[in-house]
Amino acid sequence: MNPSTLSPPLRVLILGAGWLGLPLGEHWAMRGAVVTTVRRSDHAPVSGGRAVALDLNTMAGDDADSVINAWPSAFAPLAFDVVVAAVAPDRARGDDHTSTYPMAAKAAVALASASGAKVLAWVSSTGVYGYTDGREVFEHTARMGEGAAHEALCEAEDTVLAAKGDTLEVGVFRVAGLYGPERDPASRFRNVQALVGRSSHWLNLAWRDDVISAIEHWTNAALQSASVPSVVNVSDGTPLTVAEAARLVAQADGRAFVPPSESGVVSAPMRSNQRIRIEALRSLGWSPDVPHLRIGLRKLGYERLAPDAQPYGPQTAAIRDYLRALAALTPEAHARVLQSWRNTSGSPAFARADRALGEAMVRANREAERDAAAGPLLQMMRTAREPGDVADATAPDLDPIAEPALAGLMALVVRDVLPADVFEELSRAISSEL
Repeated sequence: MNPSTLSPPLRVLILGAGWLGLPLGEHWAMRGAVVTTVRRSDHAPVSGGRAVALDLNTMAGDDADSVINAWPSAFAPLAFDVVVAAVAPDRARGDDHTSTYPMAAKAAVALASASGAKVLAWVSSTGVYGYTDGREVFEHTARMGEGAAHEALCEAEDTVLAAKGDTLEVGVFRVAGLYGPERDPASRFRNVQALVGRSSHWLNLAWRDDVISAIEHWTNAALQSASVPSVVNVSDGTPLTVAEAARLVAQADGRAFVPPSESGVVSAPMRSNQRIRIEALRSLGWSPDVPHLRIGLRKLGYERLAPDAQPYGPQTAAIRDYLRALAALTPEAHARVLQSWRNTSGSPAFARADRALGEAMVRANREAERDAAAGPLLQMMRTAREPGDVADATAPDLDPIAEPALAGLMALVVRDVLPADVFEELSRAISSEL
């Protein structure tokens, strides 16, 4: 059963009819829902829906009667099944986080309560975590940060989470860096000099339509009385470094990428440097349609990038087999790989093979394919820190076989242009166990 196509139709109220809210409304309307959108200015309704020009500050009442009375009579009655708040500060009006999110959260709760809604979804940000040490961040990871903007985001979340009750399910969607149609992220990575000091910092991105599908997926589960998490992270599930993103954009533009020199540079300040995990949504059976920036850039029209079907280059099928076999290795096999690696990786033959690998990667122009393949492997190899662990960020958090596994994987990316003896030397430690 899909609650989006129930009879009578699902009644959806979307607060914040902007770049995310309007497409979300159209998405639900195409599935038969009756959608009402709200924002301060006049706007066109979605298909078959209603558009309300309303300042949410007038709706943050303490009781249902005051909210019902403040609701425009032309759009009565105030009755909805689902309320989604996707608000954002209007910079042109002088809005900021403090003046927007806490009050909007109170309005969303008031409207959900007064309208008899069964579900309330609040779009927040992964910025509430605020970690700068590159750690993995889960939904249960404690929020961390300071400043008025951070406090406003957290206050809004707390208001929504406190509204959960026997008749109202609530969900806070902590969304990573949004991009998509009319919001191309490539310009952020073209000025290489601007990346100095932060090229190793982690990025987390989310394609707009994936956020829409995540909200719908969670809402449908909640409407079916399924057990749903109250906090979910939304991203593409593939964190990448600033340097990796810049290299990918350069390839998309058809430019050579020369990484910035980090020698003697103090790391630049950054709001966050963390790796967002999306375990809660995955537990509900959701996965992103755009799981990597490479695929998103292709959707935005960057045709120079390899087709989606071959994200790792001509060896894509073999690389996928390699990753699956790697995930199935037993502890005994791990030990044998490590012993072989210790015996071979320090030899002159391995050093020569490693140099040949780097040259082949550049010659074949496979740096982007290399980065795309390395992402899932490193995700597999990472060992998660416990929540609240504030260990030194420079401490290793990789499985000990990460190095031999990565050497074998990189050799596989360019196997078609590597001499056979070079490929064998690079993959020797791992190949006998796969």
